[in-house]
Amino acid sequence: MKHYPVFILTAFLTVHAPCPAQPGNDDTVRGTETSRIDMPRLLAVGAASAVVVTIAHIQNYNSWWKGTSGPFHAAVDDAPPLGADKCGHFLFSYYVADILGGSMRWSGIDSLRAALYGSLFAFTLQLYVEIEDGFHPNLGFSFGDLAANTLGSSYALVQERYPLLRSISPKWSFSPSTRYLHHDYRTIFDDYESQNYWLSFNIAGLTGNRILSFLPFLNVAVGYGVTNLDLKGNGDREIYLSLDIDMTKLPGDGELLHSIKHLLNYFHFPAPTIRLTPTVIAYGLRF
Repeated sequence: MKHYPVFILTAFLTVHAPCPAQPGNDDTVRGTETSRIDMPRLLAVGAASAVVVTIAHIQNYNSWWKGTSGPFHAAVDDAPPLGADKCGHFLFSYYVADILGGSMRWSGIDSLRAALYGSLFAFTLQLYVEIEDGFHPNLGFSFGDLAANTLGSSYALVQERYPLLRSISPKWSFSPSTRYLHHDYRTIFDDYESQNYWLSFNIAGLTGNRILSFLPFLNVAVGYGVTNLDLKGNGDREIYLSLDIDMTKLPGDGELLHSIKHLLNYFHFPAPTIRLTPTVIAYGLRF
């Protein structure tokens, strides 16, 4: 519903507190426990988080909540965008949890505890937004959004607990729709037809296939999108099958480079793709 403030939060924490900024490969880094907390780094992460939460609140207040308070109530989705909004809530909750958890690891907190704190922070942030929505006459508290937020914020923690799941990466891509280009939406985050949501599976990581070990970055992704929405609950669901790249498995070492690869892995980049529904179409390259 309101992904934009969460995206700002993600981008801000990315710049000010690099999430996986430790040397070594990603699997090794995640399993490392640091016995000594770096207080300047931890204070920087805390300060950045506080500032961005304040900015996100102000943006949401001015855009959605200002002067619209009413009795708390649950939402009734009269024109749901075919589940794309729930995918968005899952994805961006996951991003916040993963980035803040990584920032805390960067500060010296042990991996599992850092992941727990990141997940709790993401869940609390999204819960706060949902509660505020509950007092908006035209929005309301959405239990569906809450469920998607919970799953997204928890997935980063589950990945930390079960390393095999690090081979399954939630990703996002966007390509401006006709409606967005006609300025029907304020931002691209408000236009679900402009966005696709992906689960990307690292083949070598999941199968342990030594034959594929020379292509450790090779992924296969399943994507979801919507089109032809009429704002009455109707439209077309699009399901995609695509090749993809696990950016964290590309060659190169160094703290900054590992951070960049980790953040790039949040996105599905153009690749050969087949659309499976509502009709079958093959694309040489598609976001």
